[in-house]
Amino acid sequence: MEKKRVFGTGGELLVHQLVAQGVPYAFTNTGSAEAGFFNALLTVPGVQPILLLAESLVLSAADGYAKASRKPAFVNVHLAAGTRQGSGQLQNAYFDGTPMVVTAAMRDVGSYGDHGALVASGGFSQMGTVEDITKRRWEVWDAGGIPTVTRRAFKDALTFPTGPVYVAYASSALEATNVEGLIQAADAPHMGLVPDIAAAGAEDEILTLAERLGLPVATGIFDYGSFPVHHPNYAGAVETLSEDGYDVVCCVGYRQNTRGNATDLRFASAGTIIGVGQDPSQLGNTFALDIAVWGNVRHTLSALNASWKDADARQPHLERRRTDVRARGEQRIRKLHDEAMALATDKPIHPNYVAHVAGEVLPGNTMIVSESFRNADHLMPFGLDKNQWRLVRSFGASLGYGIGAAVGAQLGAPDRPVVCSLG
Repeated sequence: MEKKRVFGTGGELLVHQLVAQGVPYAFTNTGSAEAGFFNALLTVPGVQPILLLAESLVLSAADGYAKASRKPAFVNVHLAAGTRQGSGQLQNAYFDGTPMVVTAAMRDVGSYGDHGALVASGGFSQMGTVEDITKRRWEVWDAGGIPTVTRRAFKDALTFPTGPVYVAYASSALEATNVEGLIQAADAPHMGLVPDIAAAGAEDEILTLAERLGLPVATGIFDYGSFPVHHPNYAGAVETLSEDGYDVVCCVGYRQNTRGNATDLRFASAGTIIGVGQDPSQLGNTFALDIAVWGNVRHTLSALNASWKDADARQPHLERRRTDVRARGEQRIRKLHDEAMALATDKPIHPNYVAHVAGEVLPGNTMIVSESFRNADHLMPFGLDKNQWRLVRSFGASLGYGIGAAVGAQLGAPDRPVVCSLG
């Protein structure tokens, strides 16, 4: 691990640490309390500020960047008020497990006066504004500790289960001069984003397993885009399917959306329920599992596929199941096509027809950014059958995500066309 000692202002130590982490962008809405940081961006090269005019855009752009680039995002907002302004999109990032380091300046509210604009109320910590929507939180009063805390923040954001963390730097620490700091990059044990299949890059592995075993595949509301919806093995949304007739259910990276009632207790008639996932808190947290596998989803599926032998394909029960699943899947695909074409002359234009046309004409390397919370999985099925397509969306459902996320996604994937779906 490369280490170096630097001297400068507290803000310069922060930028040096960001450069060591490989951070290209700082998503921000500027404020005077953070001036020590912004001044340092002029004296320490390597980090480009991305200025957006509202904190909700700052946070959603950072989320879109992280999901498109599969790299952690760095955010700086203004004091406690700016932190609160971005909390709706921070809740989205926390719900999705987006690795993100969110920072702000803080001011002393107690040593002298205790009533100030934009700061935490007297007697309360700025940490409290994000306590339930961040993994961990730190306050930094000593400028010499800025590199250490920032490095720790990136490590924690990238450690499974991934998610946003929060750091409040004292304005006096950012503006302190002639500070010595030790700069070293954080070693992250894993980089990934939930949902698990897309995060692990396991789309090909789950497709191979389903085709070989003739398995019908249903996706949860948080997993849309992890399996091609026009594939014959795709059975639809798990929330809308009957659970009858399945003796074994295998949940791969499945994150349940609670309804707050007994319908959350899924798959009651299944003989065996298997769960495979990267977040231990999601394995068996509502309905019980007979077998739970905690680990990298792609590696687990690859190991299952490696056990396949060519002779297995000739087993009569697998041949029958593959034939049956394919026939039902092809019938479902024809029905979807016919329904979309029947809407071609509707005025105003119907979203299902828009989705059908988009699936035909958008380039194969398109990045789809969606704020269509429910539409993305049944009202506007944008295909996602071309392997190069990527879906960037938030599953937390806090409004105002789409435009900022599209900006961030384009920064994260500059060579790909980005289409933003709102509504």
